[in-house]
Amino acid sequence: MFHFPYNRNGGAVSLSTFSGYPRGWFVVAFSDEIPVAQATPMRYFGQDLVAFRGEDGQVRVLEAYCAHMGASLAHGGKIEGCTIRCPFHGWRYDGSGACVEIPYAKKIPPKAHQRSWPVQERNGVVMIHHDPAGNAPDFEIPVLAEYGTAEWLPWACSRYQIKTHPREIVDNLADRAHFAFVHNTAIDEFSFEVDGHTATQHTRGRAFLASGGVDNFSSSTTYHGPGYLLMRMAGALQNYMLLAHTPIDENNLDLRMAVTIKVVGGNREKTEGYTRLYLDNLKKGFEDDIKIWENKIYREPALLCDGDGPIGRLRKWYRQFYVEHVPVSALPVD
Repeated sequence: MFHFPYNRNGGAVSLSTFSGYPRGWFVVAFSDEIPVAQATPMRYFGQDLVAFRGEDGQVRVLEAYCAHMGASLAHGGKIEGCTIRCPFHGWRYDGSGACVEIPYAKKIPPKAHQRSWPVQERNGVVMIHHDPAGNAPDFEIPVLAEYGTAEWLPWACSRYQIKTHPREIVDNLADRAHFAFVHNTAIDEFSFEVDGHTATQHTRGRAFLASGGVDNFSSSTTYHGPGYLLMRMAGALQNYMLLAHTPIDENNLDLRMAVTIKVVGGNREKTEGYTRLYLDNLKKGFEDDIKIWENKIYREPALLCDGDGPIGRLRKWYRQFYVEHVPVSALPVD
């Protein structure tokens, strides 16, 4: 279970602003993880789900357990066209969750319906929209124009299951001071801004490599909602990094990391070699973060100093995804 944060007097601090799960778009798979005509089990937001790609190529996501007698559609469910048939009694559901056929019945019960999730497939990942109130999405994930073009390599991907709360990962966007101590990186310029559902960090600095070299870089990193981050880095290699974290339950999340690199000098094979090395370096950096995330408590409010970075502003921004349609300007400051 999560450790409760403590105030300066040792008392537990309320987590009411972080109750439940945040609303927004969340990655549940890389596109190639959802094949055509196959039921794919998954668990997110404390619920068992089934994803399937119909004959039209579109992905649908439904609650896993059949409304009839609770059999799992994710285990043995048969994909027929753009529908899924329950392996227990053959009830068949479309992508909206409506039961469209019961082979042995003349009438379909009005309550024969599975919960369906809004799905968007973009930039090589499959996302679902989570909102505890069932409201429609109020922002979109941007299209990455470079993705899938001949000048850029496909995503090189990695995935972790982490015992932490997403708020810990989000904090990093505004945490200037941790770069030197966790990532052996000197930050020479740092700025941070929020705009509605986005929060952006701009940095310029020097990464001190394990090999002894130094990589001078500049980067622009933006959260689009509470769980989808894109970083554009200009250094020795032109690249994008995708970081997506999705709650599995209240104690665990899936973190997906991917990188795409611009082909260097028209040589794809050589650039692929760079990609493997670059992804390995990124993974080492995030694994250092993971050791901290899994072994810390969440201080609220945090005891901050003037060199930490705008962590208070970031936490204020993040709270909007837990409070129903309250603008950032109306939320309290840490």
